[in-house]
Amino acid sequence: MVRAVIRFWAIALTMLLVVLGLHSLSLQASSRDGKAIEIAVSAPLSGDGASGGQEIVDSIKLYVDATNRDGGINGRQLKLNVYDDKGNAAGATQVANDIAKSKAIVVLGHRSSDASIAAGNIYQEQKLPAITGTANNPKVTSDRPYYFRLIYTNPALAKTLSLYAQQVLQFKTASVIYDKASKNEQAQSEVIKSAFEANGNGKIQKIWAIDSDPNNRKASVQQIVNEIAAEPEAGILFLTLSKEEVAEDFLVALRQKGVKNAILGEQALGRENFAKRFEKYDEEKKNAGFFTDGMYVPLPILFDSAGADAQDFLTAYQKTYNKTPSYLGAKFYEVAIAAVDAIRKANPQGADVTSDREQVRQSLAALNSRKVGIRGLTGLLYFNSDRNSDQPVRLAQFQNQKLISASQQFTPIANPERLNLPQEIQSGSIVQSGDQYFWRQRVVYAGMDINRLNRIDKSTFTADFYVWFLYNGTDEPTAIQFPDAVSNSVNPTAPVFDGKNPIKAQVVNGLNYRLYRVRGEFRNAFDFRDYPFDSQRLNLRFDNPNLSTERLVYAIDKVGLKLPRPEAEERKPFQGLQLWNFKSITYFQDSSRSTSTQGDPDLIQSNAQIEYPGLSIRMTFQRKTLVFLSKNGLPLILLSILTYCCLFFPYTMFVPRTMAPASALLSGIVLLLSFNNQLPEVGYTVAMEYIFYVYFCLCLLPILVTAIGTKLEKDGHKRAFRYLNIASWIVYPLIVMITVLTFAISYSDRLV
Repeated sequence: MVRAVIRFWAIALTMLLVVLGLHSLSLQASSRDGKAIEIAVSAPLSGDGASGGQEIVDSIKLYVDATNRDGGINGRQLKLNVYDDKGNAAGATQVANDIAKSKAIVVLGHRSSDASIAAGNIYQEQKLPAITGTANNPKVTSDRPYYFRLIYTNPALAKTLSLYAQQVLQFKTASVIYDKASKNEQAQSEVIKSAFEANGNGKIQKIWAIDSDPNNRKASVQQIVNEIAAEPEAGILFLTLSKEEVAEDFLVALRQKGVKNAILGEQALGRENFAKRFEKYDEEKKNAGFFTDGMYVPLPILFDSAGADAQDFLTAYQKTYNKTPSYLGAKFYEVAIAAVDAIRKANPQGADVTSDREQVRQSLAALNSRKVGIRGLTGLLYFNSDRNSDQPVRLAQFQNQKLISASQQFTPIANPERLNLPQEIQSGSIVQSGDQYFWRQRVVYAGMDINRLNRIDKSTFTADFYVWFLYNGTDEPTAIQFPDAVSNSVNPTAPVFDGKNPIKAQVVNGLNYRLYRVRGEFRNAFDFRDYPFDSQRLNLRFDNPNLSTERLVYAIDKVGLKLPRPEAEERKPFQGLQLWNFKSITYFQDSSRSTSTQGDPDLIQSNAQIEYPGLSIRMTFQRKTLVFLSKNGLPLILLSILTYCCLFFPYTMFVPRTMAPASALLSGIVLLLSFNNQLPEVGYTVAMEYIFYVYFCLCLLPILVTAIGTKLEKDGHKRAFRYLNIASWIVYPLIVMITVLTFAISYSDRLV
């Protein structure tokens, strides 16, 4: 008998190992059979722009790696081929020829317009689709149906900058500084001049060209700075320099000369790494931000006023590379999103690279409106008729070496004919630039800082936190509401938030400051499918239902919140939660949507949604599964052992062999009911219930074996009777092992 048991166990375990091995081999074979799809990435990986180029590569790799982990494209993995274009036209030309000869079916790049224009000629000739996330010159995509752009163009940029300088900063004169070695910067200086002087609204006093040759740069910069200092009407300075080392020399010379002119920098300078270049100077050591504080830069994305997707990207990038990304990483992450989407729709076969490239180009061209747009970090991703993006320009300002949203933004108006334009322009809500109209969008800096999270229940949680607002003008936070609030923890009869009664009100650095303390209970949408191995996201949010996001947006007060913060400091408010482990906290700009027409005829005709501005905190917690299992799983384990022991009782003990498992079954049902009482009503099966279902089957097994075995023994089928017993002794623990293994594999990262 003992030998038979050992033999059956050996056979069962061998078969299990064989099945697992064959499954692993089949996965490897399918991976080998699916030939990799090649994607080319071209970025400056050497020279002054190397750090930005590496960020481009890292962000694309982040998305591609995630796609490959999810199975790739129809079982085929994506392969990145990285090329160094050195950030100039000559390097880009050489790289483009190499890429054209490769098996890459799409190019992600280049960073600069000069490089993109030079490489674009080759991509057009070789019919190779390319996407850039940062090159602004219209020539990149003009008459080049194989080049696509996920950012605004230079004319749109110049129009917004000129409007901002005149309408917000109140400058009527300006000067332009560019690098004469860059054809794109030279062209952009003329575009800015045209936009600033349009309709006689302003005047460009002078355009200076820096000689960026290392042998001449210092002298050239100093001469221009001296001329600016001597020019009383120089006005605001448009700094169209894309090379950080050239911009660094200029700003150092300018500030050391004592020139205080306001500066509107180039998009390429919109990285916090640029501000850190000045840390070696004595002035910066004494006063962080001495050279860059107050400088404005245009950007396609501002993380302090970005949504949840952008914050998730920010967190993933920081976790993977241990550094903070800039607009470069965000935009080329979006480029990767668009490229992978196009490849998936094209479904390349790999037999003919020319055909595959054409299919990808057609997929990109079909992404031609908001209706078919795909979700990105900055909103819906799509291309207009010129293969460009309709994305608006955002303005950021340096403060203490950090980039924050400028206090006023412009958002383009899609359907101005539906508005009373003369009235809105007169009130100052709308500004006009040529035939285009923009809303004046006010930015309110806000923060929510958790003091303590007291309790997480079935569908609610209680929180104690500070919330504050910093704003210009009359944007009093009296209309703020917390839509998920249930009750005030201190005074149940009072509202959770009373905007009319701040605990502190004063003016800070020219901004109105209002501070409140909120203590209350809040609703939350919990997902219990993985219970008790679940992790939960708690959302704490407010919104302003009186204004649309076109008029006002809330930005995260990164300075006030001291973001990013050390992990130990982030954990402090959640140490009192005995059954939960804190995982992460994310701040993001949020908005609530309404499809109500509100009786407005324009809204009835347009079917437009109104978005109301807000801000959210998303806190992620992991349930302490081992604590739960030690309390709730032990009875099941003991009952399972008891049930298994019944299989070894002699058949003369018919009643104990059947009644003991039946009693265990009833006990399990009681435990399941008790378990379900710990959860709210849900319309799905949670993970722990599957364990109970397996347990119920195990309880039935001895009863069935006893009934069948008794019949076999009575009829004299001794061999069948013996094999039935041996099989039951093996199958029972085998089921337990498979169940434990399945849950261990599925939730191994959550056993805390």
